[in-house]
Amino acid sequence: MSFDFIRRMTLRRQIVLGTQMFTAVVSLLLGIVLFALSDSYIRSNTLRSVEFNLMQMATSVEAKLNNADNLLNWASTDSTLRRYLTTTEMTGQLTTSAYDTFSDRYLSSPIQTQITRFFVTNGTDRFLQLGNLTSSAGLNAGTLTMFLGPENRLTFALDPLLPSHPTCLVLRQQIRPSTETHSIGWIYLGLDTAVITSAADDYIMPEGGVLYWQMGGQLWRMDGHILTPVEHGLDTEPYRAAGLASPDTQVFRVMRNNRAFLSVVAPLDGWDAQLIQLFPESTFLNQRMIYLLLIGLGILLLWLMDALLLRWLDSVITRPVAALRQRLDRISEGNFTIDHSIEWSNELGDIGRGINHLAGNVEGLLARRLEDQKRKQDLEYQMLQTEINPHFIYNTLNSIRWMATIQNATGIAEMVTAFARLTKSVSKSTEKLVPLQDELALLNDYFTIQQYRYGGDLQIEVSHIDNEAICRDCMIPRFTLQPLAENAIFHGLEPKGGFGSVLIEIHISPDNGDVLVTMTDDGVGMPPEQVAHLLDEPSDQAAAQDKIRHVGLWNVHRRLQYSFGRNYGLTVESEPDVGTAVTIRLPYHPKEEGETTHAADPTG
Repeated sequence: MSFDFIRRMTLRRQIVLGTQMFTAVVSLLLGIVLFALSDSYIRSNTLRSVEFNLMQMATSVEAKLNNADNLLNWASTDSTLRRYLTTTEMTGQLTTSAYDTFSDRYLSSPIQTQITRFFVTNGTDRFLQLGNLTSSAGLNAGTLTMFLGPENRLTFALDPLLPSHPTCLVLRQQIRPSTETHSIGWIYLGLDTAVITSAADDYIMPEGGVLYWQMGGQLWRMDGHILTPVEHGLDTEPYRAAGLASPDTQVFRVMRNNRAFLSVVAPLDGWDAQLIQLFPESTFLNQRMIYLLLIGLGILLLWLMDALLLRWLDSVITRPVAALRQRLDRISEGNFTIDHSIEWSNELGDIGRGINHLAGNVEGLLARRLEDQKRKQDLEYQMLQTEINPHFIYNTLNSIRWMATIQNATGIAEMVTAFARLTKSVSKSTEKLVPLQDELALLNDYFTIQQYRYGGDLQIEVSHIDNEAICRDCMIPRFTLQPLAENAIFHGLEPKGGFGSVLIEIHISPDNGDVLVTMTDDGVGMPPEQVAHLLDEPSDQAAAQDKIRHVGLWNVHRRLQYSFGRNYGLTVESEPDVGTAVTIRLPYHPKEEGETTHAADPTG
């Protein structure tokens, strides 16, 4: 139903509807694809940006922690410090040498300004101490045990001598001989939390974002240079993020106060610690609106291009088609004048030139039709005129017949009567096929004339008929038997003195039911080599007498094949001094009872 409605629409409306539907579909698909791509790009780009900032911050913290770790490793392996901690006879020179070595290394450390307390000790009475807090809180043999807890890689702890001081990052390590497992001393390193927080001084934080430090399963929130412990961790959900720079970076979705956040986790290489940034998922919306505006502008531009396309299609298709339609309407009204305005320089112009050419041809055709009608009237007049001639001849022959009858010239009367019937049949009959009985009647009239010519020495006889219905139902081309009889008389009987007989036999073939009409004469006959070429197409080199005979047989044979097919026609058998037999093969379709055969009456 909808397609029928579209087919009934004008071409212009179909073009408008088609282009608008196409533009709408393209706009929808373009909007969906661009929105999906832009949303994916925004998310991926934002997450990569957060990851990059976190990785920069993590790299800065890693460098400071690695410097601290290097400082501990140096203190645990330095030979001067080991001798200071293990020798039994302490001297002032050894103490001074150990302190100078310890102080030089401390002062040369890149993180020296962020070390709150750094000391080595044997755990009882020997220790070397440096740091930013040592001037206000001294260390002695009685307080050493407050610092020497379990060995740890990195942890948060309060300075025992300054309980009011902010929490420090603490690293503890035992000093062991290379070949023994017991401890010979301890190294304690306390770091200001600025080691972590100072890395975020230039950090670009999105609105609503929060930074966290996670270490040993504990979470701290960064507020400037202050680390605040978080009692409850983050309840995270898996989030699929693509396009991140590092495979170690993780992204989770976090729900807080019915709001969705994303957390990006960047681990510190070699340390059990991570930096985490939490930011609202709605952050994407701010950037998404910009892309939506750009997509809207692109779709608006697409519709503007659609309007321009419609205007162009209207000028190159719709209007020319309307002009061609108007031209056809004028032609249908009988206006065949040439209109060169529709002959544009494109394919539609080719159609316009074709229409003008058609109009010119139609005009010429009408003129020729008028001329043909006039010629047809002239021919009809001539045909009416010529119909007078056969009637005149037929009436004249009848007059001669009556005069011969009055004067008792019966031979002349019979001959004229037979000729009159032949003349009337030739002049009036238009049927190509006639019943076999009509053709036998015409042959009888022809023999009547020839018998008077040869003095009654010629005989014709239908010697055998399988069934009388054959003569009524079997159809044969008009004037088939007469040329064969004429050949039998002129080329068979006349050369031996003009006497003899012609016998006709009519059989039904037992093989396929065809009718076989055989005409046999007892004339002079023919040699086999002449018989073999009788039904070939006549050539110009044949002798005149043979050519006349050849043309007659070939003409009859070809007419039979034209009428019934190549399986039908003539068969000639002849023997010198014995005679010639010509067999005609005809198709036979017996008529049902009640059917009639329509044929022209050769006798009039």
